[in-house]
Amino acid sequence: MSVPRLAVAAVAAALTLAACGSAPAAGPAAATGEGFPVSVTRCGHEQTFVAPPERVVLGWPTTQRTLAALGVADRVTGYVSGALAPMPAGSTAQEVSPDFKPAKEAVLAARPGLFLANDENQISGAEGTASWADLDAAGGRGFVLGGYCLDAPAPDTLDAVYTDIRDLGSIFGVRDRADQVVTDLQRRVTTAAAKGGGARVAVVQVYDGKVAALAGSYYNAIVAGAGMTNVFAGLGQNFAEISAEQVLTSTPDAIIAVHDDPAGADAAVAAAREAFASTPAVAAGKVSAMSSVDISGGGVNIVDLVEQAATAVHGP
Repeated sequence: MSVPRLAVAAVAAALTLAACGSAPAAGPAAATGEGFPVSVTRCGHEQTFVAPPERVVLGWPTTQRTLAALGVADRVTGYVSGALAPMPAGSTAQEVSPDFKPAKEAVLAARPGLFLANDENQISGAEGTASWADLDAAGGRGFVLGGYCLDAPAPDTLDAVYTDIRDLGSIFGVRDRADQVVTDLQRRVTTAAAKGGGARVAVVQVYDGKVAALAGSYYNAIVAGAGMTNVFAGLGQNFAEISAEQVLTSTPDAIIAVHDDPAGADAAVAAAREAFASTPAVAAGKVSAMSSVDISGGGVNIVDLVEQAATAVHGP
């Protein structure tokens, strides 16, 4: 079973960190009626679109960057989780709910043609949320990013990112634009991976005197995409509390300290340097920070973070 990303499941996230290599601002893309109806399946639920959705509610604000790359960010009318991650500057979308798991009534009142979920927990029908059936009955559809479904582990390769973008291109009638975006992302990943050199990286979070290792899904995808290896790749889950000794004995070449504080990048790096002072990573000055908010946004954000990781470990 998948769980909400670290930004929500483990600690409250509230950081906006500009990742390097972000996709340039794009103008609106012209959607056509060709190719409809189109069906996509997410988490075992087939969703059929007879036309591009006009009203989109985001389950995580920074997902708007992917829709901007596709030229359809103007379709975003609402979002949830705004207390955890702010919307990009210039957005006119309205907050539907501050909660990661928004109440059914709030979501349906927003009349989404598409609820673009960060995680299936947001549209599972549990804990007061709307269900797939609720959305369907109201004329809306659901889409879960990154394969974050309740009944199976999320994929841990960048293929999940590319699949999301291509499927969204089909849903919005901008397939050619989506193919161009994917081609550009793949080119950027190839360039980043060439820097990696197979470095062994510990992706961790140090908080409240505890240490967590991060693996699976986007964590592994980011590190592998940068041509490196996550020393905790076999963890079997996205987030698990471990001992500092486990990080020390893994002797990582580099450390990525995930954080969720608006001003927490420097503090995250300092905490990791102190906790793991005897590692090769600290000795080589290879300790960097990464935003859990950007990770949770999925889509083009993930390739931004691949580039960020490669540059942090190996330089420009």
